Amino acid sequence: MSVYHYILAWSENKPLYLRDSLRRILNASIDNDDINELTLLVKKEHGDDTVNIQPIFYDQTHIPTSIQTNNDYPKLLGLKNPKNISALHSEADLKFSEDGLTVIYGNNGSGKSSYSRIFKKLCWSRAPNIELKTNIFRSDQTQQQVEIKIGFEGQNIDWIWNQSNESHSLLKSIFVFDSECSEVYINKDNPAEYKPVGIDLLESLIDVFNQIQSKLKLEISQYNVVKPALPDSPVNVPISSWYSQIENIDNKQLNDSIQFNQRDIDRKSFLESILDSPNPSRDIQDLRITKSNLQSYFQKVSEIESYFSTQAIVNIRDFKQSFDSTKQAYEIARNELNDLNTFQSFGTSPWRILWSSAQDFAHSSNMSDGQTFPSNESLDKCVLCQQDLDEEAKRRMLQFKQFVLNDISSQHNELNRIYDNKKMLYSNMSVSAYGNIDEIEYYVNNFNEIFQKFEQEVRFSINSILTYLENGGGLIFPIPVMPVDIEPILEDISKKIHELAQLQQNRNNFWIEYHNIAAKEFIFNNKATIIQYHQELKYKQWLSHLIKQLNTSIISKKIGDIMTEEAINLQHDEFIAHLNCFNSELSNKVKISKSRTTIGQAFMKCNFSEVSDDMGTILSEGEQRIVSLSNFLAECTIDNKLNSIIFDDPVTSLDTDYRELIAVKLVNLAQTRQIIVLTHDLSFMRLLMDIHKTETSNDCEIIGIDKYNGVTGIVTDEIPYLAKNLQERVDSIQRIIREHDSLSITNAHEREVKLDSARKRFRMLLERSVEEVLSNRTYERFSKNINLKRGYLSSYVVTEETDINFILGLFGKYSITEHDGGISTIPRLPSKTDIEDDIREFSLWKNSFKAKLKAFREASVG
Repeated sequence: MSVYHYILAWSENKPLYLRDSLRRILNASIDNDDINELTLLVKKEHGDDTVNIQPIFYDQTHIPTSIQTNNDYPKLLGLKNPKNISALHSEADLKFSEDGLTVIYGNNGSGKSSYSRIFKKLCWSRAPNIELKTNIFRSDQTQQQVEIKIGFEGQNIDWIWNQSNESHSLLKSIFVFDSECSEVYINKDNPAEYKPVGIDLLESLIDVFNQIQSKLKLEISQYNVVKPALPDSPVNVPISSWYSQIENIDNKQLNDSIQFNQRDIDRKSFLESILDSPNPSRDIQDLRITKSNLQSYFQKVSEIESYFSTQAIVNIRDFKQSFDSTKQAYEIARNELNDLNTFQSFGTSPWRILWSSAQDFAHSSNMSDGQTFPSNESLDKCVLCQQDLDEEAKRRMLQFKQFVLNDISSQHNELNRIYDNKKMLYSNMSVSAYGNIDEIEYYVNNFNEIFQKFEQEVRFSINSILTYLENGGGLIFPIPVMPVDIEPILEDISKKIHELAQLQQNRNNFWIEYHNIAAKEFIFNNKATIIQYHQELKYKQWLSHLIKQLNTSIISKKIGDIMTEEAINLQHDEFIAHLNCFNSELSNKVKISKSRTTIGQAFMKCNFSEVSDDMGTILSEGEQRIVSLSNFLAECTIDNKLNSIIFDDPVTSLDTDYRELIAVKLVNLAQTRQIIVLTHDLSFMRLLMDIHKTETSNDCEIIGIDKYNGVTGIVTDEIPYLAKNLQERVDSIQRIIREHDSLSITNAHEREVKLDSARKRFRMLLERSVEEVLSNRTYERFSKNINLKRGYLSSYVVTEETDINFILGLFGKYSITEHDGGISTIPRLPSKTDIEDDIREFSLWKNSFKAKLKAFREASVG
């Protein structure tokens, strides 16, 4: 079943506009009229009953009966004049064979890698992120560029790339492989490049959906009526909440809700008149402050009154009596110990401090029992002077202790403390005036006079109490009282605050109602704009819904499914076919399979068939290279594609067996497409040349590149002499002779250099003739095998002594250039005429020997 049939079966339960889109894509290229009609069909599918267009479905009749494929592929015909790219020769001119095999040979540092990077950057590669370096040894700000010649559909296209341009689209059909690509093919998952015929139908469908989406988005942008904003209001009015949610109701409900009648007009006027009156909030604040001030002040007055109350006077009298009694008892006890008073301060506070220190010293110096003082231990010596105590001194110490521990002494001390506190309390007592006399006189008439009288009474009472405490006597005075009942005043203030608060609350409600009506009036005055905004909004929401329905993810998923079925599986088969040519055992252990699908793009990865280990951890470097090369070739040849291919040193890390198999593969590929190989491997180049000659009877195209004086990529028609076969070497020697003849007769030195080069090459020609003629390639210096077959060994049968003597004679003649001797023994070097004659005789001998060998073979077969 073709891809077209897969798509048809998939589309049968899809929206009508999708099926019509597929039909239009197949019939012809989609134009703007198609997009307009498909957009209408999308609207019709989602409820627009004004659309009269009828969809025509994609069905069996629309599937192409024959599929035309284009067998013409772009070819890379030339590359020249690279500017400021590495150290490449700026006048270099590489020309590639349009068909067949082209081999570019260059030693290390000759510029081969620089050309390879140009190919990777401009053509298709799995490792495309290439930065073309400038010549780091020169300060050159010239913009990088290179001239490319492309062959396509019988036309030659000259195109110039510079660093600010993208590559030419045709070059993306030319594939490039190198070591870096090899790493990608082994260790990463890669998007499937092959697209089966018909998959473009779904790709075009994605584009159509995107165009319809763009059209709907453009239509949305044309509706730009803005919802009128309500005027700022100091309160949150109810209609604001309703207005903020009008997008959630339908058009009819909105239209019916926007009304403003005479009743609303009258109510608004009434509220305006009320709200023009003063605001009570400031009065409320002032009254609350006054109430707080009055409460605080009269609380302080009440505290002062409490110190002169009847109970307070009784307490003072009781205290005075207790104090006097205790003092008298204390004096009696003290007088009893007068005979012990050896210093003036006995019994006073400093004396007691001294006693306490002596006690601490006795405890810390082991002069007491640690518990009591004085004890037996502390009666032996004075703790102050450390002198022994006589009986009288001991008696005095014990009496000191009795005095200190006497209860009368302790009571006297405590009452002294209370006495001092009371005197201080009344001495420091004062009555402060009210802060704002006008404020309090508003509530208490003649308060200033009341305050003055109260203050006088308090002062008089204080003096009476202090005199009594000091001298005793009578304690009779009028109790000071401020004759103000504050509670009714506070209740009155609280009542006014409550009344004003009620008024304030009503006023707030009036404000809310007023602004709500004002907002209602604004909405009514802007009804036409609001209705238009609402209608446009609903329509834009509907269009946005249509855009969501045009989501291309289902199409992308189907592309991924088809790519897995039709592309990845096909590439796997192609991969195994190529790998089987190199290593049949390995081809049974690996596979290519889908790794993931992302946005309609199927990705694949090369891995083992039966184990999950990474290939890089199991396979040798050479095996990895052969697997990655097979993967690459599968992409190039899948579905009989004939893309041009460029290889940069494809046999790196490979042994001789693989090299020969790859050389055969490349030569075979070159029979139907353009193949370009860059290499610095001399034996591999020779292998390609010989296999190509054997398979096609023609020579492949050889391009040499060289380096001179820091400049790389210099193009030359010469390949290394070591890689030339016999005829190529004969041609090379004859070319040198021609160059010798072209030199000026006076340029003796250059002519001798040419002849010396020809002599050396002649000697190497003779060495090579042993491999190619006398041994008939039974063994070769670049080969891994000795060819032990009758066809090869036949040369040993037909070889005669004259053949050996001929070769040895010439070898001796041309070997003298390798040795030196004395002046008297300087050998005569072969002249130009000698070389020409010897070349001619060598060619006759070579042809004669091959004819003799051919005759022997034919006779043996017969």
